[in-house]
Amino acid sequence: MDPALDYSCRGNPAFWISACFDWVCIGSVFGDFLENEKKMKIVPLLFTVTLLATLHGEWIQPPRHSAKGYLVPTPDYKPSFPRDHGAHRAYGLEWWYWVGHLEVEGSAEKFGFQSTVFRLAGDPKESNQSAEAPFGNQQLYLAHSALSDLNEGRYLHTERVMREGWQARADSQTMSFRVAGIRAEISKDGFGHSLITQYPKGGRLELQLNPAKPIIRFGERGLSRKGDDPASVSWYWSYTRLKATGMLLYQGKELKVKGEAWMDHEISSSQLGDGLAGWDWTCMQLFDGTEVKAYRLRKEDGGSDPWSAVYWIDHEGEVDGVYADRFSWVEEKEWTSPKTGLTYPTTVKIEVDHPKKGKLTYRIEPLINKQEFYGLQADNAYWEGACRVIDNEGRIIGRAYLELAGYGGGLGARLN
Repeated sequence: MDPALDYSCRGNPAFWISACFDWVCIGSVFGDFLENEKKMKIVPLLFTVTLLATLHGEWIQPPRHSAKGYLVPTPDYKPSFPRDHGAHRAYGLEWWYWVGHLEVEGSAEKFGFQSTVFRLAGDPKESNQSAEAPFGNQQLYLAHSALSDLNEGRYLHTERVMREGWQARADSQTMSFRVAGIRAEISKDGFGHSLITQYPKGGRLELQLNPAKPIIRFGERGLSRKGDDPASVSWYWSYTRLKATGMLLYQGKELKVKGEAWMDHEISSSQLGDGLAGWDWTCMQLFDGTEVKAYRLRKEDGGSDPWSAVYWIDHEGEVDGVYADRFSWVEEKEWTSPKTGLTYPTTVKIEVDHPKKGKLTYRIEPLINKQEFYGLQADNAYWEGACRVIDNEGRIIGRAYLELAGYGGGLGARLN
């Protein structure tokens, strides 16, 4: 057991852990600009609808409720911020996710960080009052915090599990939550937000995060799909480039840091379609000011689901994208964890046909190998790490985070 685990749930929490431990982000190829209430304007990206119709034919209408009774995200929903930065308790699964690369001012020290808050709803058919759940049984939260010391090759991580109550709360009207060692608050001007993350051994990261581009909504008619199951859809919103400034308390020293981060917020009630075992996902922030998001939904037989995708966000925040038939995801090097025994393909090459620029190559290499996140159960571990991006000529062209989930087996069953 992870010694840093905070255990506030009575009884055996294995069901809760297995259901939500490995939620980490999946994307979709289509994008709309969403409004930052004061400054941004909703602009539909019409080319994405055409692309979907060409590749996937007729619209698949999701059901109103999942098999377990949770609400399912509906098409054509127009989110309003800051309200929709908050919690959506009627839906089964939700997470807020940050990753980024930081540099210490006046030093060569570099760090990567991950901060993720997961919300899992209880059974909607059961009462919220129970002697076994003094704070209610309707919402459970997980906090995953990780810090990669890229100079020394160290990796700190911790998982905390909390029922909603004194140590875990999330506002439903704005970004304002505290879940164990992670806190986030919208800025007073509504433009950026603060993020505070606690690490083992007294570590602490305090960041102010301000968007360089508008928030983006993924999916045709606002729904991101995870396979052919009509219920396996989500609302999925991202800040693809956040300017980060703040302080890192590490090994007893206060370090002034700056860098760039990526944020995802996803709401769903059934995260993976039938026959899917997990996913490989990466977000890239290139030095030319553009971003790339790529993922493949892995089938149980090892193949890629047709909904796998690559997409690009340009300097203005406009999106281009392609599906699985236009790119290859090649595993080049593996790393085997001495802790869990799981093997991950941590170096990959993505070859993709850009709709306007032709063939492009991105090679993703880890900056350090030891970036495996594990908690209570070894088969729920995943690899989430800071990487570099290399082009076909061997030049370093950007930074990335790579996520490899489901290599312990059975992830698809846990997320449905």
